[in-house]
Amino acid sequence: MRLRSSLLPLVAAAVFSALALLVPVDPDSPMAQAANTQAFGRVIDLGQDVKMLMGQGGNMAMLGGPDGLFVVDDQFTTNAEANLAKIEEIAKAKPKFLVNTHWHFDHMGGNAVFAKAGATIFASDNSRKRMSGQITSLELTGQPRRTWAKEFWPVVTFKDGIDFHLNGQTIRVIKAPAPTHTDGDVMIYFVEADVLHMGDTYTKDGYPLVDTPSNGTQAGHIATFKRVLELTGPNTKYIPGHGELANRDDVVATLAMHEGARAAVEKAVKSGATLQQTIAARPLAQWTPRFGRPGNFASEDAFVTVIYNELKKSQPQA
Repeated sequence: MRLRSSLLPLVAAAVFSALALLVPVDPDSPMAQAANTQAFGRVIDLGQDVKMLMGQGGNMAMLGGPDGLFVVDDQFTTNAEANLAKIEEIAKAKPKFLVNTHWHFDHMGGNAVFAKAGATIFASDNSRKRMSGQITSLELTGQPRRTWAKEFWPVVTFKDGIDFHLNGQTIRVIKAPAPTHTDGDVMIYFVEADVLHMGDTYTKDGYPLVDTPSNGTQAGHIATFKRVLELTGPNTKYIPGHGELANRDDVVATLAMHEGARAAVEKAVKSGATLQQTIAARPLAQWTPRFGRPGNFASEDAFVTVIYNELKKSQPQA
């Protein structure tokens, strides 16, 4: 079957997005340049001027109004100009504030472009430290990960969180209670609109990519999801880092998967099974039809490996 030429950029973008954090791909490589030149494609109105922006890279969000345009994440370097132009067209304004949910380049690669347009960029302390190289970071393969130029760095950072009061909304930036996807994850809660952007602490209907070189942990996912369910209510709309808009039932199901997966792998660890034996036994088989579909960020085997190694590391040494 031959793909139409008009579809090739979209296919390339989808493949690149799925692989971007699994292999050491330079975001300035020809592959990245070819895959990520288009703006986000979908705008979902969530009420009270909050919008979810979906397309290439991580899901974005925005809140417009007389106090200034507030944006969450900015995807790739290569589609930053297109994203900025589309946001300005929708909001009839330039971005004033931008918060990075974490430091991965499919969420903050547009920082320099948005900063040049006038946005003040906020992020957690650790996200800035990893962007700047103050904390040394590695790919999942063990190779050195890119250090970003100064124009990409957040200019305002925080340890625990920060609140904005804009356009009739309280925007609460909440640090994840434990290292989750990375050690710098934040979530953004539009309180009055009852919308929570979870960044990559949540990939809807997919096993999570746990960035262990950035101190991410599966145990942190459990802590974060429990905290999220405490903070939010039955009608909250949840924006995942990747995937479609979610509701509370989706979040509850994901927490149940995390807890069940950890218990299943822990049983194998306690039995003395090796990693290879544990993978072969498929302890996550009951969750894979929903969370392990082809094209997701992390495979069943990869997720088992993360949990197994985490549990082994926490075992008391003989």
